[in-house]
Amino acid sequence: MKDNFEHLIEHVDPDEFARWEEVDLEIYALTDLGFKVAINDQYTGLVYSNQVYDKYEEGQKLKGYITGVREDGRIDVSLQPDKGRHVHSTFDKILNHLKISGGKSEFGDKSPPEDIKKEFQVSKKVFKQAIGGLYKQGKINITDEGIELVLKK
Repeated sequence: MKDNFEHLIEHVDPDEFARWEEVDLEIYALTDLGFKVAINDQYTGLVYSNQVYDKYEEGQKLKGYITGVREDGRIDVSLQPDKGRHVHSTFDKILNHLKISGGKSEFGDKSPPEDIKKEFQVSKKVFKQAIGGLYKQGKINITDEGIELVLKK
């Protein structure tokens, strides 16, 4: 699989990409650090394993976001948009989860990070920010049992 990716540019100028710019990715190698991706079929970048919240495989194509260009010119990539947009996209996941589960869920502040990651593909921190945001908007209540949709009267 690697042979198709020898043409990729490994080092770029710091201003080659804007921070959080959306790009097309193709996973081409799994490494100890995470996985190497082809960015827009032109450059090589790295998604760190501590930022991976789902199962991926070589050859898979997906959207990604440039988090920065390091001093050595290598490109760091995230599979999630920047935090503000990421929290907002998590709003929809939580609301859909609540609709499917009859308006109530035992997910909440005390849920184990692994369970949150498995159900919503986000970190516990992003999940807590999202339920806080939904609560402030009056869309959910946070109870001792978890979270529930606010029924409109």
